[in-house]
Amino acid sequence: MITLNEKQQIILKYYREGKSQRSVQRETGIARDTIRKYIRQYDEKLRELNNLQDRDDVKKADIISDIVEAPKYHGGKKKEKL
Repeated sequence: MITLNEKQQIILKYYREGKSQRSVQRETGIARDTIRKYIRQYDEKLRELNNLQDRDDVKKADIISDIVEAPKYHGGKKKEKL
């Protein structure tokens, strides 16, 4: 399971350090599909935040809260690998 700190590191390495998804994958050992998912989610929330009017403080707070939220996992039963 990925922690909030690991999710944050993915985003920071990609945006601040300018690393590729593949490079982030090599450094963290986290699957590239997962890295891609967190980057996509961050981009979507950032776009929402940038499109809001200044008076939408409550909505901004909700979006920021989504950005810094710990990763969610589905509680379904996984198939056993053979």
